[in-house]
Amino acid sequence: MTENSNLPRVEKISFDGQVAWVKRPEATRSNSFVFFHKIVERVLPKVLRHTGALGGMDAIRDEAKRLTIFKDAGLPVPSILALTDDSLTLSSAGDQLREVLRQTSDATQRYQLLQQAMKSLSTVHNANLCHGRPFVKDMTLNDAGDMFWIDLEEDPCTRMSLKDAQARDVWLVLVSFTEFCEDPLKDLSSLLAFYTSQSRVEIDSNLRQLGKSLRPLRWIISSLRLRNLSRDVTGAYWAIRVLEKY
Repeated sequence: MTENSNLPRVEKISFDGQVAWVKRPEATRSNSFVFFHKIVERVLPKVLRHTGALGGMDAIRDEAKRLTIFKDAGLPVPSILALTDDSLTLSSAGDQLREVLRQTSDATQRYQLLQQAMKSLSTVHNANLCHGRPFVKDMTLNDAGDMFWIDLEEDPCTRMSLKDAQARDVWLVLVSFTEFCEDPLKDLSSLLAFYTSQSRVEIDSNLRQLGKSLRPLRWIISSLRLRNLSRDVTGAYWAIRVLEKY
């Protein structure tokens, strides 16, 4: 990756007269990084274990494969415009959903967008797939109001069952939703109920087990009064509370 080392990893470009995004590989993770995570994974619940690719062009090729799988399943993802020895070029799929939400001042409109995102996640799961990192920054919204999935870099099914990975998806999406909720416990519970009304997958027991496995993390956050430490910690706290009530 010597030629690309000074280039941005993700860059907006013009490709054959259309707006596109080029993704270049991260440096391959070191052996010490891999060894460290293998040790840590022994004490962490599955949902908190590292599921990311190890970097390099192999990770880019794996993402291209997952994009193709999603596309073949009829799911909304960017089109692959080019895959070379050192980059992946994708069609533009609109604006990042997180930024759209941050620019939306009306609470009702924000909730409707979150509900649309949750419906989109249920569609992914109904296709017997999972996303792996379904944060609002990994979704886009185009001018027509269509929502797309991007950044399919993580495949948790390499570390856990599909049902556990889908339950993990639900928890992670609730974590990322929290920033945009007026009443986190009420709104996230309502969004989870909406997901179950749209989903055909049987992961109720996986969601309940996930809530139990994450309870010690919620206790630590509460005991050390860390709930407002960051958006991620706040989101984790409320998403765990919702799963505990499920």
